[in-house]
Amino acid sequence: MTGNCIGWVTYSFLINNLFVFFTNAPGLILSIWFNMAAAKLQYCDRISGNMKSSFVALLDNHRRSFRIPGGVGIDLGGGGEDDQDDEDDEDVGQDNSSNNNTFATLRKMALDITIQKTSIPAPHEKVVVGIVAFWIGLISILYFLQLTIDQWKLIIGFIVNINLLFFYGAPLSTIYVVLTTRDSSSIHRPTMLLNTTNAVFWTAFGIGTLDWFIIVPNGLGAILGFVQMILRMIVP
Repeated sequence: MTGNCIGWVTYSFLINNLFVFFTNAPGLILSIWFNMAAAKLQYCDRISGNMKSSFVALLDNHRRSFRIPGGVGIDLGGGGEDDQDDEDDEDVGQDNSSNNNTFATLRKMALDITIQKTSIPAPHEKVVVGIVAFWIGLISILYFLQLTIDQWKLIIGFIVNINLLFFYGAPLSTIYVVLTTRDSSSIHRPTMLLNTTNAVFWTAFGIGTLDWFIIVPNGLGAILGFVQMILRMIVP
């Protein structure tokens, strides 16, 4: 979404069209927010999983030593141990001083787990940075080449069309799944309706302005949207 909006905002400057600009500029701002939120969710999911795994490993490795003051043991799933383990547990529970030291050690280890430094997973950030870097590099190169406006339109138009075709081509995988499984539940109706409506209106706008860079990708998107609608109606 970020790359697509950057491309169309750039194209709107070249064709001097406010309709193209004001429909894509808010999308660019929203895409930045969405990507930031996605990166946070990805990070939180990764850290949460690592922390849970670390705590489970901690409790499992120190199951026999984990006691509360007074010598009462906490069962953490060691029901499969033999009688010798039970006798050892009783011996440990009789020594309160040793028990408190053990509990203090476990507290320190738990603290170490919660404040551990973990590398931030960054596949999503790398993709976003790569897309932005590509567009900045492309616009910079075109600027220093001192091209004409028509040449700018041709190059930017082709690139944003390729980007948009990837967006509208996403339903192809869903269409394939529906045809092979005879199950249309994978088609999300609200998304399908909105994408198709969007493509239809942009196709009409492209026809009105005689802009083939707008007509072609959105026309294909509208066709794919109608195909999904038909599949959703005839396939259960």
